[in-house]
Amino acid sequence: MKRNQKVAAQRIQKEKFARIQFPVLTPKNENQRLYFDALKHDTLVVASGSAGTGKTIVACYHAARKLHYKDIKKVVLLRAYQPLAGRSIGFLPGTAEEKLIPYYQQLLDYFEDCLGKASVEISVKSKEIEICSLETIRGRSWEDCIVIVDEAQNLYPQEVQALMTRIGENCQMTICGDTTQTDVIKGANGLAYLKQVIERYNISETSFVKFTPEDIVRSGMTREFVLAFEKELELEQQGKGILNAKPK
Repeated sequence: MKRNQKVAAQRIQKEKFARIQFPVLTPKNENQRLYFDALKHDTLVVASGSAGTGKTIVACYHAARKLHYKDIKKVVLLRAYQPLAGRSIGFLPGTAEEKLIPYYQQLLDYFEDCLGKASVEISVKSKEIEICSLETIRGRSWEDCIVIVDEAQNLYPQEVQALMTRIGENCQMTICGDTTQTDVIKGANGLAYLKQVIERYNISETSFVKFTPEDIVRSGMTREFVLAFEKELELEQQGKGILNAKPK
């Protein structure tokens, strides 16, 4: 055991991009500032809105920083993955965790940017960073940790109920999603359901941060496409969209 710990420490020390000092990430707009502030104070933080606004990377940065400074014991990653447009890569080989890795790679990349590749690999193996599937959360109780739920627009209301009742002592949950990119059936959007429950029953220690296309920081092209797709969605609802047109 001691030898394994020594080897792990040596790997981190020799890593080409070893983190001598934790990187600094600062808000790029007002909504990101509100997001950072909510993560400092609230137990449940929901970030929703346009793609490319930094919802997930900020959540991962906050969790990585807390893990780095030992403010929490672990980070739990959950992703409400759904086949895109009905497509699937089929069955994957390996353990349950190995099967999930392709769906979680972007989250892990964000942690590697903050903590370094070797450190993240070791943390995943030691369960300091736990990759978890929604199917296995019943009966769990999360304490002294941060839980990140990504692609939350694909959650069903029953999954939201299960997630909210897993929050234990000194646990923070960050939920990220974009309701315009949902792959679940109409009327079953868990993200919208969560917002309505919190507002109706005045749940404490919760924050909602709504991002708009004006907050997009990924690239100018992403902003242009998001604006175009959102306008097209409005036209589709009126029966005037490109997809509403009859083939010639």
